[in-house]
Amino acid sequence: MPRDPARPAPWAERPLLLDGGLGSSLIARGLPLGMPPERWNLEQPQQVGAVHRSFAEAGSDVLHTNSFGANPPKLAAGGLAGLCRELNGAAVRLARDAAASARPGILIAGDIGPTGLLLPPLGPASEDELQRAFREQAEILAEAGADLLSIETMFDLREAQAALAAARTTGLPVLVSLTFERKRRGFFTLMGDPLLPALQALAARGAAAVGFNCTVESPTMVEMAQLVRGGLTVPLVAQPNAGQPRATPAGVVYDADPEQFARDLMRLVVEGARLVGGCCGTDERFLAAARRALDAELPALA
Repeated sequence: MPRDPARPAPWAERPLLLDGGLGSSLIARGLPLGMPPERWNLEQPQQVGAVHRSFAEAGSDVLHTNSFGANPPKLAAGGLAGLCRELNGAAVRLARDAAASARPGILIAGDIGPTGLLLPPLGPASEDELQRAFREQAEILAEAGADLLSIETMFDLREAQAALAAARTTGLPVLVSLTFERKRRGFFTLMGDPLLPALQALAARGAAAVGFNCTVESPTMVEMAQLVRGGLTVPLVAQPNAGQPRATPAGVVYDADPEQFARDLMRLVVEGARLVGGCCGTDERFLAAARRALDAELPALA
């Protein structure tokens, strides 16, 4: 059911702690590399639920559903055509059940990622085609009971705008995060969209909050937050990686320290972020450290 627009969003009242790297956490639990994580919503629901619970028990205020790649084009590419409703519905139920078992008040964010289709001049997809695909997924997530929608890891502003337009038809608040890389002239998406103008464009089109996730480590994301501070009319979202991945005999590991990561998240809050969490490699250790740091500072930050 759409949120009452007269009621302030929860992040307007206090900074919220998002969750961590769902995909990397599932891989740590045995998800084969290259397998769509959404398959486990049906094949290994206990593993998906366990990751959600670990995030909730560590202190996350918001859980993202395991639906990042559950739009129709991405599902078709992964051999899961025709399962959009089943996989997205299961994703919301698993996150909701995990939240209920942890503590009251946790929000469920329906997670939406890129389609894998490219717009001209690199590909034949149209913005209308992308918008139809995103609308199908967004409507299913909303009907299943998501509290908000979170569009993440977009590297083309045009695709992010198509996703935003589709998601807004549900009446739910919509967060939109792009992923940026450092270039000689500043921070840009893979498609060349500059940091602040891209976020401003999304805010102008009705995003409830905008920001960045993935690709970069927490100290770099603090720098990005400093660059956009004062230039946005909506709250900022920030979800850095837990350092850089390293291949080891035991699997991929990330080299960030949870306590330092937590301190950087607090620096992001000081720089204006109202929704902070982690992306790849961020597990319950990072979130627990962030929860402690946030709670220690919350009276001054609220």
